[in-house]
Amino acid sequence: MRPLVLQLKHKLSYRLDMSFLSDFNKLKSLTKLKDKKIIYGSQEIMLKELFNISGSNMKNIIIKKASSLMDNIGKNIEDLSIKVYGNVGYAFGAHMINGELTLYGNTLDYTASGLKGGNIMIFGSVGKYFCGKPNASNEGIKDGLVYVKGNVGDNSIQRMRRGVVIIEGNVGDYACDEMISGTVIIKGIVGKCFGKNIKRGTLFVKDKKLTKNYVKSNNAKYNFIDFYLKTLFKIIGKKIIKNNSLIRFYGNKDVNNMSEVFLIKN
Repeated sequence: MRPLVLQLKHKLSYRLDMSFLSDFNKLKSLTKLKDKKIIYGSQEIMLKELFNISGSNMKNIIIKKASSLMDNIGKNIEDLSIKVYGNVGYAFGAHMINGELTLYGNTLDYTASGLKGGNIMIFGSVGKYFCGKPNASNEGIKDGLVYVKGNVGDNSIQRMRRGVVIIEGNVGDYACDEMISGTVIIKGIVGKCFGKNIKRGTLFVKDKKLTKNYVKSNNAKYNFIDFYLKTLFKIIGKKIIKNNSLIRFYGNKDVNNMSEVFLIKN
């Protein structure tokens, strides 16, 4: 079956809540999908009034010519694959349960907030509160993998419980606040107050200042890193770092901080 393709008929004038995408794999026919009622502005309209719709695979969705007024794309999705072309709005991939989300563009705030599982690939930059803690929860992302090609805003990766976050660009202030566990890879420059009250976790960073409160480890070869990096390569399709370019640091001066840091040398 051909992927289901949604393309806006005209430029949006109001913000559009796209969380209805999570219902697509429950619909039994393309006719029901096209006739699905959504809220746009102060009106209730049918999906086909706003989008040109083609294809038939409701578990494999492509959104063309997206808009930064489109919010909640991928929110709460389960067993769906969604590819988006263009910039999008708030809460991209928030509370996602599993599946695949790919974005060729930038997002606004709250991207991947409360992520529970699945893979999110973003070939652009994201706003503030990325991989953050939802208001109704005491934890941030609980599992899954998120890759960002560009930069990330302030107050990101709050109270991360599990999962993997990969950022090729720079990260704003107050990142990894109260991190509980998980793995974070950052290849760019990190802002101020990074890792405040961090408890555990594994960090791969290029920004040397993040190692100043840690003790340098010996020069042992970390065989598990090779396996781990190969696993990441299979998921994201590119080599992020090389095992032989890492220096390990541990034993933070804060006795409550049991995290470890691998400094990327090149």
